[in-house]
Amino acid sequence: MNVWSRRLAGPRDPLFQAFNASIVEDRFLADAEATASAAYARALARASVLTAAELDLILVGLERVRRRIAFGEDLCRFEDIHSAVELLLTEEIGDAGRKLHTGRSRNEQVVADEKLYLKAEIPKIVAAIGQVRAAAVALAGAHPDAIIPGYTHLQPGQYVLFAHYVLSLLGPLERAQSRLAETLHRLDACPLGSGAIAGSTIPLDRRTLAEDLGFAEPTSNSMDAVSDRTYILDVLYALAVLHLDLGRFAEDFVIFATREFGLIALDDRLATSSSLMPQKKNPDIFELVRASSGAAVGRLIGLMTTLKGLPSTYNKDLQTDKRPLREGIEEAGRVLRVFGAALGFIRPRADGPAAKPDASLLATDLADYLTEKGLPFREAHGVAGAVVAYAESQGKSCDELSLAELQKLYPGFGEDARAVFSVRRSIERKKTSGSTHPDEVRAALNRERE
Repeated sequence: MNVWSRRLAGPRDPLFQAFNASIVEDRFLADAEATASAAYARALARASVLTAAELDLILVGLERVRRRIAFGEDLCRFEDIHSAVELLLTEEIGDAGRKLHTGRSRNEQVVADEKLYLKAEIPKIVAAIGQVRAAAVALAGAHPDAIIPGYTHLQPGQYVLFAHYVLSLLGPLERAQSRLAETLHRLDACPLGSGAIAGSTIPLDRRTLAEDLGFAEPTSNSMDAVSDRTYILDVLYALAVLHLDLGRFAEDFVIFATREFGLIALDDRLATSSSLMPQKKNPDIFELVRASSGAAVGRLIGLMTTLKGLPSTYNKDLQTDKRPLREGIEEAGRVLRVFGAALGFIRPRADGPAAKPDASLLATDLADYLTEKGLPFREAHGVAGAVVAYAESQGKSCDELSLAELQKLYPGFGEDARAVFSVRRSIERKKTSGSTHPDEVRAALNRERE
C-alpha cells in the first residue's frame, strides 16, 4: 500500500514493490514519526490549515496508531513508516487524517525522524560509556599496588601500575562522549517545513515547530535539509572510533590472559571453553568486542560510499541509511554493556611476571642513574644497552651482575648502582603528572570518582 498509487496506471509489480519498500528497515522510527507528525499537525493548526477539532482528532488518532505499532501491528503492506503512520491514521479517524500531509514531504520527514531518534538514543550511549568508565575506575581501585610490564611494539618496555594501565582507557572513553555530544549539537536543527526540496506554500512557523520537537532551531536551507546525512556519518564515525578503542583494549586482555603473558586471570563466569580441548579457557567475550570494530567501520565506509557523488537533494539511495544507523546504535549499546560488565571479571595475576621481575626492563632507570651522575643521556643510553647485552651473553639477569662487572662496562658505576634494579623504586621515581607514580594514579582515580 502506498500514497501515490493514482499517479501510475496498473498494479505495481510485486518484485519491484518489495525492492522499493523500506518498511522492514525503517519501522524502528515509528515512535519518532508519530511524534513528528503530532508536532506538524499542531503547526498546521497554527497556520489555520486544520481546525481545532481536526487537530484534536489527529492527535488522538496518532496515539492510537502509536499503540497499534507498539503492540506489533503488521506493517508489511506499507511502503515505509511514513506512509504507514499516515494510512493507519486515516483508518482510525477518516478524512481528517488525509489532511496531515498538507505541505509535507517524506524527504523532510525521514530526516526529522532520524534526528529525533538520535536525540533520544545518543544520550543513552553516552551514559553507557559512563558506566564503562565507572567499571574501569572500580577495577583500577581494587588493585592499587599491582604491577605489570608496559608494552611498546608488543615488547616489554617499563613497569607500570596495573591501575595506571586500566585508567588509560578513560581518555578514549571521554573523547567518545565528547564526539557524540558534538554530534548532538550539530544535528540539532529541524528540517520540517522544507517540503520536498523547495519549502512549503503553507505559512508554517518553523521556529515554533522546531521548538515543539525539542530542536534548537530550524534548518536554514530546504535543499540541504532533505539531502543531508552527515549527521549519521558523524554518529557512525564516533561509534567506529569507540569500537576501535574498545577493540584495542579487548586485544590486550586476550593477550594478557594467555599463559605466555599471564598478566591477568579471567573469572570462570566470563570465560568459555572448547568443545574438543577440555583444558581451554577462552576469552570469547573480548574477542567478540574486538570483532565489533570491523562491523562498525564497515557501516561508516558503506554509507560514505553510498553518499559519494550523489546528485544534490533527495535520491532513493538515501533510503539505505536506516540499517547502518539502527545497527550502529544498537550494537554500540550492546558492546558497551558487555565490555563494562566484563571489566568486573578480570584481575591481575599475583603470580604473573611482576612477581619475578625482569631487570632488563629497568635499563631506562639505569640510564637515568648515569645521567644523574653527569653522563649525557645518549651516552648513558649506550652504556645501559651494553649492560643488558653483556648480561644476556653471560646468561644472567642485569641485577645479578656484580659491581665489578658493571664497572668493567663503565667505571662511573658506584655502590648505589644496584639499587636501580627495583621495580617499586622505578615506579615511585616517576615525577610527571599523568605518570604511573602511585600518587598520580590515586589522583586520577579521585578525579574520576568525583
